[in-house]
Amino acid sequence: MNIKLIATDLDGTLLDSRKRLPPELPELLCELRARGIRFAPASGRQYYNLIGLFGTESMTYIVENGSMVFENGRCIFFDELPRRTVLRAVELIRSLPGAYAILSGEHSAWCEDNGPVFLENARMYYAHLTRVPDLLQVDDRISKIAVFEQGRAEQGCWPALQALSQEAQVVLSGADWVDLMNPGVNKGSAIRKLCAELGISPDECMAFGDYLNDRELLESVTHSFAMANAHPEIRALCRHQAPSNDEDGVVRSIRAFCGI
Repeated sequence: MNIKLIATDLDGTLLDSRKRLPPELPELLCELRARGIRFAPASGRQYYNLIGLFGTESMTYIVENGSMVFENGRCIFFDELPRRTVLRAVELIRSLPGAYAILSGEHSAWCEDNGPVFLENARMYYAHLTRVPDLLQVDDRISKIAVFEQGRAEQGCWPALQALSQEAQVVLSGADWVDLMNPGVNKGSAIRKLCAELGISPDECMAFGDYLNDRELLESVTHSFAMANAHPEIRALCRHQAPSNDEDGVVRSIRAFCGI
């Protein structure tokens, strides 16, 4: 199988339930590099968070759910939300009980709340997080707005945020999180741009995911893998199934599929 690019979601996919990388991943990455196969983490997380997790800039990173792409330490794609959309979203999120906003910027992520549960979860995904008195005064390009509501994003803030659906995508990205981005921006659009730049076809790509914000990523490649723990809609659309994230499903599936 002539695979040239492997993209994988992180939380619920590559990372186990304790947010750990598979122990065999470093050895696998060396083997993939030797074969000329790119490995691209594709996450809703911040770039600086992934640098801390993988310990290197010398990779391709699709971050903030596809609104930014970094290649060997350089930002090669940034999709900016209009200022008007940012302002409307912040004002709406402030009106939702239990909902907290994070602005994903070029230079940092930004928040204005200091609830301990919110901050604990935010710092899990944002290594550079700056707290400010007023998000409406942040001077930075913003590519994504992440909204946290513990345990009930699907029933709580996600329906309420549909009020912004005429100007932004409203994407459920986990039990606690909703993401707002420009229409058409997702992990799949980022993969397609990257493949066009590199001259790679969908038949030469593998992708792994577990949740609804991985849909476009999985639809953009020929060899799509749903984790055993994936959302039912994700399992239904994928061509292949991988063992769960707690069974090192990504690593095991890559080795089996690529004959490594």
